Amino acid sequence: DGFPRSIDNAECFDRILGPLSEVQFMLFFDCPMEVMEQRLLKRGETSGRDDDNLAVIKKRFNTFIEQSMPVVEVYRSKGLVRSMSAVPPPDVVFES
Repeated sequence: DGFPRSIDNAECFDRILGPLSEVQFMLFFDCPMEVMEQRLLKRGETSGRDDDNLAVIKKRFNTFIEQSMPVVEVYRSKGLVRSMSAVPPPDVVFES
């Protein structure tokens, strides 16, 4: 989860804040969709959230690919993306 989530968000952010919106870097947690799907379905077993089901998860993934990945690619083209694998357990990712 993060901001900006779309190109429109990024453009509005830049327009409103001007030079104050300069991004030093974007931290991108890289994780295959299959791993995220498994984690969300597992969370759904105890979360009580109605949206932790396969149909909604797939819709969220599609929205992310369509709206958020273009933002990542803009920052990547500027050399501002730092990626790290989010596949290991949280404590291992945190220590990275």
